Amino acid sequence: MLERLRQVAFMVKDLEDAKDLYRRYLGMETCHSEGPNQYGLQRAVLPAGNGTFIELLQPTTAEATSRYLEKRGEAPYMLTFETRQYDKLILNLKSLDVQFAEENIAGQYRHAYIFPESANGALLEVVEVTSKDNPWPAAGPDWRNLEHQPLTKQLRQMAVLVRDLDQALARWEAMFGITATKRFHVSFTDLEIAVLPLSGKDTFIELAQPTGGDVPSARFLERYGEGIYLTIFEIEDSLAMDEHLKEQEARYTSSRVTSNYVNLGFNSIWLHPAGMKGAFTQLSQVLVEDNPWPPAGETWHLE
Repeated sequence: MLERLRQVAFMVKDLEDAKDLYRRYLGMETCHSEGPNQYGLQRAVLPAGNGTFIELLQPTTAEATSRYLEKRGEAPYMLTFETRQYDKLILNLKSLDVQFAEENIAGQYRHAYIFPESANGALLEVVEVTSKDNPWPAAGPDWRNLEHQPLTKQLRQMAVLVRDLDQALARWEAMFGITATKRFHVSFTDLEIAVLPLSGKDTFIELAQPTGGDVPSARFLERYGEGIYLTIFEIEDSLAMDEHLKEQEARYTSSRVTSNYVNLGFNSIWLHPAGMKGAFTQLSQVLVEDNPWPPAGETWHLE
Protein backbone atom coordinates (compact mmCIF):
# COMPACT_ATOMS: atom_id res chain seq x y z
CA MET A 1 0.00 0.00 0.00
CA LEU A 2 3.05 2.28 0.15
CA GLU A 3 4.34 3.09 -3.33
CA ARG A 4 7.43 5.16 -2.56
CA LEU A 5 9.30 6.97 0.15
CA ARG A 6 9.03 10.41 -1.38
CA GLN A 7 10.24 12.87 1.22
CA VAL A 8 11.98 13.09 4.60
CA ALA A 9 11.59 16.11 6.89
CA PHE A 10 14.25 17.35 9.29
CA MET A 11 13.68 19.82 12.11
CA VAL A 12 16.37 22.53 12.20
CA LYS A 13 17.04 25.65 14.23
CA ASP A 14 18.18 27.85 11.34
CA LEU A 15 16.62 27.21 7.94
CA GLU A 16 19.11 29.23 5.91
CA ASP A 17 22.07 27.59 7.60
CA ALA A 18 20.59 24.14 6.96
CA LYS A 19 19.95 24.94 3.30
CA ASP A 20 23.56 26.04 2.95
CA LEU A 21 24.80 22.82 4.60
CA TYR A 22 22.87 20.55 2.22
CA ARG A 23 24.01 22.69 -0.72
CA ARG A 24 27.69 22.41 0.22
CA TYR A 25 27.78 18.75 1.26
CA LEU A 26 25.21 17.15 -1.06
CA GLY A 27 24.75 19.71 -3.83
CA MET A 28 21.04 20.13 -3.10
CA GLU A 29 19.35 23.37 -4.11
CA THR A 30 15.97 24.54 -2.82
CA CYS A 31 13.10 24.08 -5.26
CA HIS A 32 10.27 25.34 -3.04
CA SER A 33 9.93 27.48 0.09
CA GLU A 34 6.99 28.51 2.23
CA GLY A 35 6.55 30.94 5.08
CA PRO A 36 5.08 29.90 8.43
CA ASN A 37 2.18 27.48 7.90
CA GLN A 38 -0.70 26.60 10.23
CA TYR A 39 1.74 24.64 12.40
CA GLY A 40 4.13 27.58 12.74
CA LEU A 41 6.78 26.05 10.48
CA GLN A 42 8.88 27.61 7.76
CA ARG A 43 9.86 25.01 5.18
CA ALA A 44 12.21 24.44 2.29
CA VAL A 45 12.09 21.46 -0.08
CA LEU A 46 15.27 20.22 -1.79
CA PRO A 47 15.36 17.61 -4.59
CA ALA A 48 17.49 14.55 -3.74
CA GLY A 49 17.16 12.96 -7.19
CA ASN A 50 14.68 10.73 -9.04
CA GLY A 51 11.61 12.45 -7.62
CA THR A 52 12.66 12.17 -3.96
CA PHE A 53 13.07 15.14 -1.64
CA ILE A 54 14.45 16.51 1.61
CA GLU A 55 12.29 18.92 3.60
CA LEU A 56 13.83 21.31 6.13
CA LEU A 57 11.55 22.71 8.84
CA GLN A 58 12.20 25.61 11.19
CA PRO A 59 9.67 26.32 13.97
CA THR A 60 8.58 29.93 14.35
CA THR A 61 6.29 29.51 17.38
CA ALA A 62 6.47 27.94 20.81
CA GLU A 63 3.94 25.23 19.94
CA ALA A 64 4.53 21.46 19.92
CA THR A 65 7.02 21.46 17.04
CA SER A 66 9.23 23.97 18.82
CA ARG A 67 9.03 21.93 22.02
CA TYR A 68 10.09 18.92 19.95
CA LEU A 69 13.19 20.83 18.87
CA GLU A 70 14.00 21.77 22.45
CA LYS A 71 13.55 18.19 23.65
CA ARG A 72 15.09 16.26 20.78
CA GLY A 73 17.35 18.85 19.15
CA GLU A 74 17.86 19.06 15.40
CA ALA A 75 16.87 15.68 14.02
CA PRO A 76 14.86 13.73 11.46
CA TYR A 77 11.18 14.54 12.02
CA MET A 78 8.86 12.82 9.53
CA LEU A 79 8.78 10.28 6.69
CA THR A 80 6.39 10.98 3.81
CA PHE A 81 5.19 8.11 1.63
CA GLU A 82 3.23 8.16 -1.58
CA THR A 83 0.32 5.74 -1.90
CA ARG A 84 -1.97 4.86 -4.77
CA GLN A 85 -4.35 3.04 -2.45
CA TYR A 86 -5.29 5.79 -0.03
CA ASP A 87 -8.81 4.62 0.82
CA LYS A 88 -7.71 1.01 1.31
CA LEU A 89 -4.80 2.14 3.48
CA ILE A 90 -6.96 4.36 5.70
CA LEU A 91 -9.51 1.58 6.20
CA ASN A 92 -6.73 -0.81 7.13
CA LEU A 93 -5.22 1.63 9.63
CA LYS A 94 -8.61 2.13 11.25
CA SER A 95 -9.09 -1.64 11.54
CA LEU A 96 -5.77 -1.83 13.43
CA ASP A 97 -6.65 1.07 15.77
CA VAL A 98 -3.69 3.05 14.44
CA GLN A 99 -3.53 6.58 15.83
CA PHE A 100 -3.68 9.05 12.94
CA ALA A 101 -5.05 12.41 11.91
CA GLU A 102 -6.67 12.52 8.50
CA GLU A 103 -6.95 15.57 6.28
CA ASN A 104 -8.36 15.86 2.77
CA ILE A 105 -7.12 18.65 0.52
CA ALA A 106 -9.02 18.96 -2.74
CA GLY A 107 -7.21 19.53 -6.02
CA GLN A 108 -3.64 18.57 -5.13
CA TYR A 109 -3.50 15.56 -2.80
CA ARG A 110 -5.07 13.70 0.09
CA HIS A 111 -2.99 12.89 3.13
CA ALA A 112 -3.00 11.55 6.66
CA TYR A 113 -0.49 11.66 9.52
CA ILE A 114 0.29 8.50 11.47
CA PHE A 115 1.37 9.32 14.99
CA PRO A 116 4.73 8.02 16.31
CA GLU A 117 3.04 5.88 18.98
CA SER A 118 1.70 3.64 16.21
CA ALA A 119 4.87 3.39 14.10
CA ASN A 120 7.81 2.65 16.42
CA GLY A 121 8.40 6.29 17.26
CA ALA A 122 8.36 7.55 13.65
CA LEU A 123 5.95 10.29 12.57
CA LEU A 124 4.64 9.25 9.14
CA GLU A 125 2.65 10.98 6.43
CA VAL A 126 0.87 9.10 3.65
CA VAL A 127 -0.06 11.03 0.52
CA GLU A 128 -2.15 10.28 -2.52
CA VAL A 129 -1.53 12.82 -5.28
CA THR A 130 -4.72 13.84 -7.09
CA SER A 131 -3.20 16.57 -9.26
CA LYS A 132 -2.97 15.66 -12.95
CA ASP A 133 -0.33 18.32 -13.61
CA ASN A 134 2.24 17.80 -10.84
CA PRO A 135 3.38 14.35 -9.59
CA TRP A 136 4.58 15.84 -6.27
CA PRO A 137 2.88 19.15 -5.37
CA ALA A 138 4.74 19.40 -2.03
CA ALA A 139 7.91 20.29 -3.99
CA GLY A 140 6.26 23.27 -5.66
CA PRO A 141 5.09 23.81 -9.24
CA ASP A 142 8.47 23.99 -10.99
CA TRP A 143 10.67 21.26 -9.52
CA ARG A 144 10.69 19.21 -12.73
CA ASN A 145 12.16 22.13 -14.67
CA LEU A 146 15.24 22.64 -12.52
CA GLU A 147 18.53 22.35 -14.39
CA HIS A 148 20.66 21.85 -11.28
CA GLN A 149 21.12 18.25 -10.15
CA PRO A 150 22.16 17.15 -6.63
CA LEU A 151 25.22 15.03 -5.87
CA THR A 152 22.88 12.25 -4.74
CA LYS A 153 21.06 9.98 -7.18
CA GLN A 154 18.05 9.66 -4.89
CA LEU A 155 16.80 9.06 -1.40
CA ARG A 156 16.88 5.26 -1.16
CA GLN A 157 16.25 4.08 2.39
CA MET A 158 15.33 5.28 5.86
CA ALA A 159 16.19 3.38 9.03
CA VAL A 160 13.89 3.27 12.05
CA LEU A 161 15.47 2.10 15.30
CA VAL A 162 13.27 -0.33 17.26
CA ARG A 163 13.42 -2.26 20.52
CA ASP A 164 11.95 -5.52 19.19
CA LEU A 165 12.62 -6.26 15.52
CA ASP A 166 10.19 -9.17 15.25
CA GLN A 167 7.38 -7.09 16.71
CA ALA A 168 8.20 -4.12 14.48
CA LEU A 169 8.26 -6.28 11.33
CA ALA A 170 4.84 -7.68 12.17
CA ARG A 171 3.51 -4.18 12.84
CA TRP A 172 4.72 -2.65 9.58
CA GLU A 173 3.49 -5.62 7.57
CA ALA A 174 0.04 -5.35 9.18
CA MET A 175 -0.18 -1.60 8.60
CA PHE A 176 1.31 -1.37 5.12
CA GLY A 177 1.57 -4.85 3.63
CA ILE A 178 5.36 -4.68 3.28
CA THR A 179 7.70 -7.53 4.22
CA ALA A 180 11.43 -7.90 4.70
CA THR A 181 13.48 -9.32 1.83
CA LYS A 182 16.73 -9.39 3.78
CA ARG A 183 17.62 -9.69 7.45
CA PHE A 184 21.19 -9.62 8.68
CA HIS A 185 23.50 -8.65 11.52
CA VAL A 186 26.13 -5.93 11.15
CA SER A 187 28.86 -6.84 13.59
CA PHE A 188 30.74 -3.55 13.85
CA THR A 189 27.56 -1.62 14.73
CA ASP A 190 25.86 -4.43 16.69
CA LEU A 191 22.62 -4.00 14.77
CA GLU A 192 20.12 -6.59 13.59
CA ILE A 193 18.67 -5.15 10.39
CA ALA A 194 15.69 -5.97 8.16
CA VAL A 195 15.11 -4.22 4.83
CA LEU A 196 11.58 -3.83 3.46
CA PRO A 197 11.05 -2.73 -0.18
CA LEU A 198 8.04 -0.56 -0.93
CA SER A 199 5.75 -1.53 -3.80
CA GLY A 200 7.44 0.82 -6.29
CA LYS A 201 10.65 -1.19 -5.76
CA ASP A 202 13.01 1.78 -5.65
CA THR A 203 12.76 2.96 -2.02
CA PHE A 204 13.05 1.02 1.23
CA ILE A 205 12.40 1.03 4.95
CA GLU A 206 15.00 -0.41 7.29
CA LEU A 207 14.03 -1.59 10.75
CA ALA A 208 17.03 -1.99 13.04
CA GLN A 209 17.44 -3.33 16.57
CA PRO A 210 20.62 -2.83 18.63
CA THR A 211 22.09 -6.13 19.83
CA GLY A 212 24.84 -4.68 22.03
CA GLY A 213 24.62 -2.38 25.01
CA ASP A 214 27.57 -0.03 24.52
CA VAL A 215 27.12 1.05 20.88
CA PRO A 216 25.83 4.35 19.44
CA SER A 217 22.48 2.89 18.35
CA ALA A 218 21.81 1.45 21.82
CA ARG A 219 22.69 4.76 23.47
CA PHE A 220 20.43 6.56 20.98
CA LEU A 221 17.58 4.19 21.81
CA GLU A 222 18.10 4.67 25.54
CA ARG A 223 18.17 8.46 25.25
CA TYR A 224 15.47 9.13 22.66
CA GLY A 225 13.47 5.93 22.35
CA GLU A 226 12.37 4.33 19.08
CA GLY A 227 12.33 6.48 15.98
CA ILE A 228 14.00 7.61 12.77
CA TYR A 229 17.72 6.91 12.94
CA LEU A 230 19.51 6.98 9.57
CA THR A 231 18.99 8.53 6.12
CA ILE A 232 20.48 6.63 3.17
CA PHE A 233 21.07 8.17 -0.25
CA GLU A 234 22.39 6.41 -3.31
CA ILE A 235 25.33 8.16 -4.99
CA GLU A 236 27.13 7.63 -8.29
CA ASP A 237 30.78 7.74 -7.24
CA SER A 238 31.92 7.25 -3.65
CA LEU A 239 35.55 8.17 -4.45
CA ALA A 240 34.47 11.51 -5.93
CA MET A 241 32.15 12.11 -2.98
CA ASP A 242 34.98 11.30 -0.60
CA GLU A 243 37.15 13.98 -2.20
CA HIS A 244 34.28 16.48 -2.23
CA LEU A 245 33.56 15.99 1.47
CA LYS A 246 37.25 16.37 2.30
CA GLU A 247 37.24 19.73 0.53
CA GLN A 248 34.19 20.74 2.57
CA GLU A 249 35.91 19.58 5.80
CA ALA A 250 32.92 17.38 6.61
CA ARG A 251 32.95 14.90 9.50
CA TYR A 252 32.60 11.44 7.98
CA THR A 253 33.98 7.94 7.73
CA SER A 254 34.03 5.42 4.87
CA SER A 255 33.44 1.70 4.55
CA ARG A 256 36.87 1.51 2.94
CA VAL A 257 38.44 2.08 6.34
CA THR A 258 35.85 0.17 8.38
CA SER A 259 36.50 -3.49 9.20
CA ASN A 260 33.75 -6.10 8.67
CA TYR A 261 31.99 -3.97 6.05
CA VAL A 262 33.26 -5.47 2.82
CA ASN A 263 31.98 -7.58 -0.07
CA LEU A 264 28.41 -6.34 0.34
CA GLY A 265 27.98 -5.02 -3.20
CA PHE A 266 28.24 -1.35 -2.26
CA ASN A 267 30.56 1.24 -0.74
CA SER A 268 29.28 3.68 1.86
CA ILE A 269 30.19 6.97 3.47
CA TRP A 270 28.67 8.03 6.80
CA LEU A 271 28.27 11.68 7.69
CA HIS A 272 28.35 12.29 11.44
CA PRO A 273 25.04 13.66 12.81
CA ALA A 274 26.91 16.37 14.72
CA GLY A 275 27.95 17.85 11.37
CA MET A 276 24.59 17.28 9.64
CA LYS A 277 22.26 19.01 12.08
CA GLY A 278 21.38 15.80 13.86
CA ALA A 279 20.85 13.76 10.68
CA PHE A 280 22.98 10.59 10.67
CA THR A 281 23.49 10.17 6.91
CA GLN A 282 24.76 7.34 4.71
CA LEU A 283 25.85 7.77 1.07
CA SER A 284 26.09 4.46 -0.82
CA GLN A 285 27.41 3.57 -4.27
CA VAL A 286 26.20 0.29 -5.75
CA LEU A 287 29.14 -1.71 -7.12
CA VAL A 288 27.33 -4.55 -8.90
CA GLU A 289 25.40 -4.49 -12.16
CA ASP A 290 22.87 -7.23 -11.49
CA ASN A 291 21.24 -5.79 -8.35
CA PRO A 292 20.01 -2.18 -8.12
CA TRP A 293 20.07 -2.19 -4.30
CA PRO A 294 22.08 -5.00 -2.62
CA PRO A 295 21.06 -4.09 0.96
CA ALA A 296 17.58 -5.44 0.15
CA GLY A 297 18.92 -8.91 -0.68
CA GLU A 298 19.87 -10.86 -3.78
CA THR A 299 16.47 -11.59 -5.35
CA TRP A 300 14.09 -8.83 -4.22
CA HIS A 301 14.15 -7.10 -7.63
CA LEU A 302 13.30 -10.34 -9.44
CA GLU A 303 10.10 -11.03 -7.53
